[in-house]
Amino acid sequence: MRECKILQRVTASIAASSKRTTMSPRVAGPDWFCNISKTVGNQALQRYLISGFSKTPRQGTVIQRAIGVELEAPNWEVKTPQGKSFKKYAPLVRDDENGFTLSADEYLMPNGKSSNLEFVSDAHADKDDFLRSVGSMDKLARHLEQQHQENPIVLSDLLKKAGESETTSPYKLENKAHITPRETILPSVQVTMGVPLGKITSLFYKLANKQEKLEEPSNEDAVERLDLETSNNRAPVKKLDISSYENPVGELLARFELMKNMFEERRVELGLNDAEKMSPPLEGFSTMIAYYLRSSFVPMGPQRNQKRQFPKGLFPVLAKTPFHQMFELLPDHEIKAIRDKKGQMNPAWVEWFLYGALGEYVTKAKSDEDQEKVREDIFNGPMLPQKFGEPGEKEYRIKLGRSEWLRNLPMDDLLTERNNPKLKGMGVFSGKGDVLAEESVDNTKELETYAPVFELRSINGSPKTGTWESWAEGYWNFYEELVGQGVRYKTPTPDKRKERCILQ
Repeated sequence: MRECKILQRVTASIAASSKRTTMSPRVAGPDWFCNISKTVGNQALQRYLISGFSKTPRQGTVIQRAIGVELEAPNWEVKTPQGKSFKKYAPLVRDDENGFTLSADEYLMPNGKSSNLEFVSDAHADKDDFLRSVGSMDKLARHLEQQHQENPIVLSDLLKKAGESETTSPYKLENKAHITPRETILPSVQVTMGVPLGKITSLFYKLANKQEKLEEPSNEDAVERLDLETSNNRAPVKKLDISSYENPVGELLARFELMKNMFEERRVELGLNDAEKMSPPLEGFSTMIAYYLRSSFVPMGPQRNQKRQFPKGLFPVLAKTPFHQMFELLPDHEIKAIRDKKGQMNPAWVEWFLYGALGEYVTKAKSDEDQEKVREDIFNGPMLPQKFGEPGEKEYRIKLGRSEWLRNLPMDDLLTERNNPKLKGMGVFSGKGDVLAEESVDNTKELETYAPVFELRSINGSPKTGTWESWAEGYWNFYEELVGQGVRYKTPTPDKRKERCILQ
């Protein structure tokens, strides 16, 4: 318990050392509200929806998504017929019938810009729609592989050879392009999911190949019994190969168990003396913060001068919905405890997150002097300490302190693309997310109304063409095991005449 004692004697000067930003909290527009019943869950949803609006509601403030996928073929270079690179996300082929786009993805290379092929599905909340989308992506990918002997592949000619034309469904040519082929397409994978905060800790347990839930007994007999019950009550499903997450996520979960114990010991200091434990949303929110702190942390030393390609590569589980928007989903009593009078995070909570996630580095220090240096670094060191830059790009650093990120978190997530264009892809959904559909069939327990969106990367290797649909089904099964059988999140429809939103 040496570490717990260290955690309790953090100096006030360190705890208060983060600088206050001039960023103000978002202000809700006075002419927009949601006519939702006054339950705690719906109050959180109402806060969330309103916090993303200005004076008038923006179209697409809430998106509908169970799962979406991106499969990038990095070695399949694509250029305009004039030999120029496409801009990022430039559409090449659109399939409206099945719901996906073949687009270009821009990269900086030593010899200049390069565009690669990327298959991007729409956000699908229905399994059949999702699988049909990925199946159509697979079909087009196989057409490309069959033409690998041609250099370049003329995209318009390819569609005609595949029995399609520029105006015939399902494939519609959006931009003429020439493609430098390879024999096979072995894509890198990104999967986005709408996951309620209360399920985040379970997500990390699944990523560590731990199938038991947090509240289940952890002894071998209980796990064996749980596996038996699962096999008797459900059809067998193919498990995802997620072993690449096992060690870092396993260490995170061991750390989070310590954080939960710390919470019980320090709940009075944290302003939650009446709460015996964290709510499920706060558990998930805290796990995600601890994951970000641990994934980006590099101890002091030469490793900090190593160059990484881009910041989001540090986070195989990436938050597409910003943290300050997730914060609004917590129960009111927890929001009140975490936020100070200025709207920032209370120093006690900053300390709890930082030392809960990273305190082991203090205990590993050999001397008291070294421990003080590590403490100072954990509080005031950079959130992203390494250098970044793609090949051919001048290296850069992200100057954002850990305490600064946490202190501002209730008001604004500074670790997002909106606050720094170098943070590509991070927190880009702004006020967007998924809302629980009323027809969700799981009525046995209370469900969270809102699901932030997360991107999972580097899972299950590169699927070969011909297997993309079965591969995608494995992800759908993973999602349903996590969120709940039949649980769906859908888009609320704004009714501008009545200035309210109707969940449908």
